Amino acid sequence: MYNKVETDENFYKSLTHEHRNVEFTYYYSATRYVDRKLDPAVTNTMKPLDLDDLDNLDGFIISGSPVEQIDFNDITYKDEIDELLDKLNEMSIPQLYVCWGAMAALHHLHGIDKQILPHKTFGIFQNNILKSSNLLDNISNNFPAPHARYAEMNQQQINDNSQLTINAISDKGLLFLASSKTKPQSFLFSHLEYQKNDLRKEYEREFAAHPERHPLQPVNYYSPINNQPMFAWEEVQAKFFGNWVRNVINAKVQVCS
Repeated sequence: MYNKVETDENFYKSLTHEHRNVEFTYYYSATRYVDRKLDPAVTNTMKPLDLDDLDNLDGFIISGSPVEQIDFNDITYKDEIDELLDKLNEMSIPQLYVCWGAMAALHHLHGIDKQILPHKTFGIFQNNILKSSNLLDNISNNFPAPHARYAEMNQQQINDNSQLTINAISDKGLLFLASSKTKPQSFLFSHLEYQKNDLRKEYEREFAAHPERHPLQPVNYYSPINNQPMFAWEEVQAKFFGNWVRNVINAKVQVCS
């Protein structure tokens, strides 16, 4: 994501709602920053990706990145991501791919095409459950979640793939969650890790960078009473990531037993 440290903090908060003893290792792309100096705030809390580390991990998350409008082949660190995806695909640990991470994984592992949307989907949308997933346990149908992206994966190709299923879509017909039927892989298209003010921050970054483009404000986000952000997805966030951590714990217990 745009701010690595803030993204790490968001995932930490999301994953420790119910499980306070989760241990984290944060990585950044080793090839993308080989000739670039990173802020000490990043290097003090994150390490360059080392595929040898994966054997010591119980689960893995690939976060989003603000590059969904760029062709996959034009991503400068594509080879590194592909090698990571290939190794994860051979492993039995739970894997969660988020937003652009989900796009890259579906494209590389399953050949699903990416499509640029007519305009950014941005705001809080209701989401409908199509097929069960233990990540959606105790989450009621028509649940709120934040979406913030310029691209979508080809849903027809996903439906035609015998190894994949679409678990939930937004009320606008866009992907919320897909999963593999044969691998412990889930593809989340909502920025469910976002905290209360993050959609506002994203809008402010885009406006500051390109005010002439008149970026869209997030919809269904500001309270009609005081015009302040609403954290409508907080409960869904806690349940979803709590479910994912339980998947990691259960997978580890099975390996050890």
